[in-house]
Amino acid sequence: MKRIYILILIVSSALFFSCDNFLDQAPTNEEDKEYIFEDYTRAQRYLDMLYYYMPAKWTGSGKFGDYYGFLESATDMSEYSSTTGATNRSFNVGNWRHASVASEITSKWAASYNQIRRCWVMLENMDKFNNHPEGRKEIMKGEVYFFLAYYYNELLFRYGGVPIVDRALTLEDDLKIPRASYEETLNFIVENLDKAYDLLPEHWTGDDVGRVNKAWILAVKSRILLYAASPLNNPTNDKSKWEAAAKVSRELIDFCKRTGNYQLSHDWQNIFMRGYANRKNEIIVYKTTGNPTVTFNSKLINGQQATPGEDFWGGGSNNPTQNFVDRFEVIKFDENGEAVGTEQFDWSNPEHVKNIYKNRDPRFYYTVLYNNRFWIKRAIGVWRDGNNYGPDIDPKNHNFSRTGYYLRKYWPRSCFDEKNPGGAFLSSFYIRLGEIYLNYAEAMNEAYGPYTDGLGMSEKYTAVDAINELRARLVCPESSSIGGESDPYWYVKEERNENPDFPVLENGMPALPTNLSQDQARERIRNERVVELCFEDHYFYDILRWKEGSKHIGGTIYGVDVVKTGDEFTYTRKEVEQRQFDESRMYLYPIPQDDVYSLGVEQNPGW
Repeated sequence: MKRIYILILIVSSALFFSCDNFLDQAPTNEEDKEYIFEDYTRAQRYLDMLYYYMPAKWTGSGKFGDYYGFLESATDMSEYSSTTGATNRSFNVGNWRHASVASEITSKWAASYNQIRRCWVMLENMDKFNNHPEGRKEIMKGEVYFFLAYYYNELLFRYGGVPIVDRALTLEDDLKIPRASYEETLNFIVENLDKAYDLLPEHWTGDDVGRVNKAWILAVKSRILLYAASPLNNPTNDKSKWEAAAKVSRELIDFCKRTGNYQLSHDWQNIFMRGYANRKNEIIVYKTTGNPTVTFNSKLINGQQATPGEDFWGGGSNNPTQNFVDRFEVIKFDENGEAVGTEQFDWSNPEHVKNIYKNRDPRFYYTVLYNNRFWIKRAIGVWRDGNNYGPDIDPKNHNFSRTGYYLRKYWPRSCFDEKNPGGAFLSSFYIRLGEIYLNYAEAMNEAYGPYTDGLGMSEKYTAVDAINELRARLVCPESSSIGGESDPYWYVKEERNENPDFPVLENGMPALPTNLSQDQARERIRNERVVELCFEDHYFYDILRWKEGSKHIGGTIYGVDVVKTGDEFTYTRKEVEQRQFDESRMYLYPIPQDDVYSLGVEQNPGW
């Protein structure tokens, strides 16, 4: 009975930790409910732990294997080189029950129900305190409704429909609650988001910045409805589901343009570093509590992405694949040097292979370190010449890249090596405005096609319009037109000074063609999503909802073989490994088996 109490009732965690801003006064231990809810301040602190327990993002403890492995390394986006990696010991061989992936596969079940119980305890005891500022109690209810939806969605997109607990249960209750359907769980989530929207403000000020606001709610709803409309959860391709997803994304885009609270950043690379999330206009949902920022200390550099080669002394780990590199489009220029279009990289095109890293989407240069590309101290070398190898490749040492690439995206220039990490840090976040444009484009294309707006709003805005607006912000002017460090495009000049491959794009990335079919637009929109949101904890879940697991989680992983002859390099695509994906069961996570046995929860198919 004690075990059941722990698993289903999920009593709130015993330890609370000191945090920034509105969590500075968090309780030091689990208090009696009567004590907590007789006072507004203590009740507020109890609620604030819902923010604290938002799951870790990207990497680190509680996220994925605790080996600094991105979940993208379980896909064809990346290869985790170290033998300690959870991806190559479990996901990549089809063993989703390996202990190293427990924090992602099974722990989310109990962790989410833990916070769901906190929500109900909060809602059922809010009438007990009265010493609150005017209107605050209703706002607190709005926050709880949001988190009730948020933590149920953490279950929904991993496990499908789940038992809906609608109160704080006691040992006298029937603890064997049947699983709700996907639609029932989805409707419960949306109902709570709608209740939260009616109660919460458009924005906060002072120490309350970082709490749930209307944009947070619309952003989470945008993602939830997109997932619900996707092939995995919408096998009949019900167009009304795509329309609903498009409508809420459009509502948020219009909200941002009307209020100016959130904007697309032209400085794409610095969204991910050098500052707190609440100071970056593109970031909507982020975590202000616990450890929301990750300082680039020696441990993070060593374990996550830095090359083990001389001067850097890192551990490599998350290595972009050739599959991923090939997704970055090649820019076409006319005789005047004007960018007039793009095309997909093609290994059968001799010009593409000869100029493999030239004229690519600027996001490629911000994301990937490749052969002969200067970075901080020296050129990256992943070449072989007879029995000699470059400084960043060693087939006998598992820490070096197996794909011929290293990850740059979250690595600031100020981080010289493991002994001199500098003061730069990155801010973890959950949703940024760029995702909402992509959500809108995908949903609109499926509902109406690439060039039609059937929503009936005041201004025409199509799927292709949204993608083009996203691409147009990637402006890269001529260096001669960029001033000193105060110039907003200084970072472009800094990039081009060390990297002559970096393109000139006075108007950003060229627009998509005007004659795409719906199927062609779908592929372009998905490709844009992969490139734009790479290594931001999206791709694995996108693959599942698109039902493309065998293609992008299983299948062949490619790298590049670089042969040096004198001062010249020859590039050939090479096979790195074959990965496994079981179509019969791997589109949903397995529910923890102990809960299946003791609580009578129905297991997902095949597990």
